[in-house]
Amino acid sequence: MSRQRDEALKHKLNLEKFHFAVGIEDTFVTQTEKGERPLDEYELTGHYEQWEEDLNLAKSTGASMIRYGIPWHRIEETEGEFQWGWTDQVMNYFERNPDFEPIIDFIHYGTPKWMKKEFLHPEFPEYAARFAREFFKRYKHVSFFTPLNEPYVNAEYCGWIGKWPPYRTGLKGFSELMVQLGKGIIRIEEEVKDVRPESIAVHVDATKRYIPENSSLEEDVLLNTEISMFSWEMIQGRLGGNPVLLPLIQAHGVSDEQIKWFEQRKITPDIIGINYYPQFSVHDVKKGMDGQSELPHRMGDASDLIAIADRFFSRYTRPVFITETSFRGSENERIQWLKSCAAAVKAARQQGKKLIGCTWFPFYDLVDWEYRTSGKTAEEELLPFGLYTLNQQNGKMQRVRNEVCAEFERTMKDF
Repeated sequence: MSRQRDEALKHKLNLEKFHFAVGIEDTFVTQTEKGERPLDEYELTGHYEQWEEDLNLAKSTGASMIRYGIPWHRIEETEGEFQWGWTDQVMNYFERNPDFEPIIDFIHYGTPKWMKKEFLHPEFPEYAARFAREFFKRYKHVSFFTPLNEPYVNAEYCGWIGKWPPYRTGLKGFSELMVQLGKGIIRIEEEVKDVRPESIAVHVDATKRYIPENSSLEEDVLLNTEISMFSWEMIQGRLGGNPVLLPLIQAHGVSDEQIKWFEQRKITPDIIGINYYPQFSVHDVKKGMDGQSELPHRMGDASDLIAIADRFFSRYTRPVFITETSFRGSENERIQWLKSCAAAVKAARQQGKKLIGCTWFPFYDLVDWEYRTSGKTAEEELLPFGLYTLNQQNGKMQRVRNEVCAEFERTMKDF
């Protein structure tokens, strides 16, 4: 099976070539148990109506791939009833444009409203697997998929800090969410591979690098690094052999039975997708006044990105795709990050490292997640990340090409 998987990967994706991609922000957190507003990025940015324009603009950059989310909450509004009308249009676009390959993002944080307790619903893994299976049965031209985007961030927001449903807190909540998400990831891949054995799974998670204030904090660095690797160790059945992570998760509710489940159902990613943002992915490690570790953000750079990629190369020996990167800031700041990122990736590939692609994410600006509780308008919550700038005009989010897009196109041609 491993050889068949790798042959399918080589057939679909030239591993000697570097692949550029873009991605459209597709966070869907529509449950509002505490009175928040639904967060549906496609709705807030007008993508449901402007999807074809958006895909044409993305394709026109010269990118060969796009990370693209499927709005599960709209397709399966009623349990077991799938409404594919809107999705049919979008998937038909990709069938007509085979040189622009989608990486289908099945779950990007949210579930349908009927799923009480959201990810902690006991049948979540099976419901998620059913959704993915139905998708792949219907769209036979799709090859690449991500079962569940950023399990670390998902478990953090839903299980550790309690900002999103089901509002758990602490390491126990984080571990509980992570186990459920991991089961969902594996069940999705099992069902998709059953329908389409030659499909290619791009597993995606947020990444972290921790920089200690002094050498006495190395153990804190190691522990937090392993927490950030939880999802990767879990789905590959490696939790039981991780001497740093295992005692922590066992102390916070992960049972021997659950660990054994992952060992028996373990999967190997076809492609490892790492998400790296210089403003969010790197942390100092310090001791606070109370003696507890503090992890403030620090500005990262391209060397941090390569160090993170090296961790994945050495540990898992799979091809690595940068599935998200960008910079929140002025056009000049974004351009500088793009240049430094590209230079670092070029150097890494010249050293023989199997870095196979990079994704600018998001393609156009996004609405801040704080929209759920801020009371501000979507326009007031726009964050400057994109190759296209969003401007609200006459009740419509306009897409305006900016200088970052021009630099992105130059970068692809010069690579």
